[in-house]
Amino acid sequence: MKKKLLIFHPTIAPYRIDFFNDLYRAFDTRVCLQYWNLRDQTFDYDKIYAQFAFKPHYLKEIVKLGQRSLWGGFWKHLDNFNPDIVLVSEFNMTALMVLAHRFLKRKKYKVISICDDSYNMVAENNDFSKLHRIARRLIAPLLDNLILVEPKVTQWYLEHYGKGICCPIIKSEEKALKEYERVLPMSQETVKKYGLESKKVFLFVGRLVALKNVETIISAFVRLNQKENAFVVVGDGPERKKLEKLAKSLDANILFTGRLEGESLNVWYNIADAIVLASYQEAFGAVTNEALLAGCYALVSNKAGSSCLIEEGVNGYTFSPMNVEELAEKMDKISTLLYTKENDGLKKNMMRVSYNDHINNLLLELNYNKS
Repeated sequence: MKKKLLIFHPTIAPYRIDFFNDLYRAFDTRVCLQYWNLRDQTFDYDKIYAQFAFKPHYLKEIVKLGQRSLWGGFWKHLDNFNPDIVLVSEFNMTALMVLAHRFLKRKKYKVISICDDSYNMVAENNDFSKLHRIARRLIAPLLDNLILVEPKVTQWYLEHYGKGICCPIIKSEEKALKEYERVLPMSQETVKKYGLESKKVFLFVGRLVALKNVETIISAFVRLNQKENAFVVVGDGPERKKLEKLAKSLDANILFTGRLEGESLNVWYNIADAIVLASYQEAFGAVTNEALLAGCYALVSNKAGSSCLIEEGVNGYTFSPMNVEELAEKMDKISTLLYTKENDGLKKNMMRVSYNDHINNLLLELNYNKS
């Protein structure tokens, strides 16, 4: 008989669909969400919802307090579903509500947090907020386990709290390959449209906000030969006008596409030779995985959790996000590695770890009964 798994999560991002679908299939599962869409980004959520293997339950918003809300229905689902395992997100009110239910009603289910902390956040005192740091110290000791996104942060949690399972934020290779193959004709048309046939293309994907540090990427990129290289910025946000002005003043070969998702974004993963993630604060950075799956090299900030996906000199490099010279040097190294593409087929998957290996290990850990 399958164990009963109850999931409380804010919402499900596109890069987490495979993860939640596989959890649903492995257990007798109920998924409870708070939001229909992400709060900081708005996706075409009907397309995301259509990919779910499950039908989620939506919790009821009771009170809205500024940017935060209080939700109801947790105890009702806990009582009615009677789970063996409850998954919560991070160290928030949901975790406290579930822990309080278990304590007061003398239940024996396990409470496990899905936590996106990077090693930089926990070990180098670079948390998104002081409140998160305090909540970690209070709640982590009360949990049965944590699902974490990189090996180094998992080791840190094991040393400090005696718990932690590593499962990076990565997608199924088979599914991703089909997605990239489906848009290959669109990618070929886009290369011709922008005259990129003989260019080596660097790519950024994300919100254009200060902590993404796109200004540093531009400053490094302009040190490359502008006739041989191009930089494509996919995203939007408060920094966009400033960055466009900077690119124009430097006469840089940079294309700003605006925000893209789904097939429109996959077109650029096919085209790009390398992705650059220069954030000085980044829990993980799922775009690294998406680009590597499409066959791009990756240049990743050593502050980002997804730096764990990089094998130096093999599928990319890590770098200090504050060091323009280092990034420029590594962009130049990547540029010399790349060939002039004909775009007549898909690039080879550059991921060095397997989604199936990680999800199967997680399922074994979740099913394991400690005495």
